[in-house]
Amino acid sequence: MKRPLVLVLFFLFSISSFSQQLNNMQRGQRGYSPMPKYNSSAYVSTLNIYKELDKILPKCKVEFSLDEFEMQILKGLLIKKMEGYNLIVDNEDYTRDVRLSKLKLNEFEYVKSLNSILSSTEVSRYIEMDFESDSKEKKKKRKKRKKS
Repeated sequence: MKRPLVLVLFFLFSISSFSQQLNNMQRGQRGYSPMPKYNSSAYVSTLNIYKELDKILPKCKVEFSLDEFEMQILKGLLIKKMEGYNLIVDNEDYTRDVRLSKLKLNEFEYVKSLNSILSSTEVSRYIEMDFESDSKEKKKKRKKRKKS
């Protein structure tokens, strides 16, 4: 009779100690700091227009064999696109969804305006091009990663 009673009392006290979470800080205790809240949307920064132009224009000139007049038109289109991008990103009143839809619309208008100087096959090649980095820069980054 004593043994089952002792076991029942032991289980009752052990359950109450588990519910208090002895090793964790609780809300009412000193030193409690809540978990940080992370914003689900990715941080988007504005573009430096002229750095981007220095990346894009030489590759386009080589790829599509553009003359000087077409280069100036492309430069104007790129500046207009990037200024629109910066305006959309800088406006903090927009929600993430509104910002994404406006950015897609801006990109669509840019691609539509590209048809004035490029053919449809060239426009599709332009869309598939990677302007982010050169192969030399990629090799340097790989070497740095391997060393560290």
